[in-house]
Amino acid sequence: MADKKEKDPCWSGYKKEGTKKKDGKTVPNCVKQSSSKKKG
Repeated sequence: MADKKEKDPCWSGYKKEGTKKKDGKTVPNCVKQSSSKKKG
């Protein structure tokens, strides 16, 4: 799953929603996905 890391900086089950500032750095803003797909 190394290729997943390149495409999406967020964890599984999260999606990128722009960027935010954290500790003076600009980082991807990852938000929890609320889709009908559910992975257990």
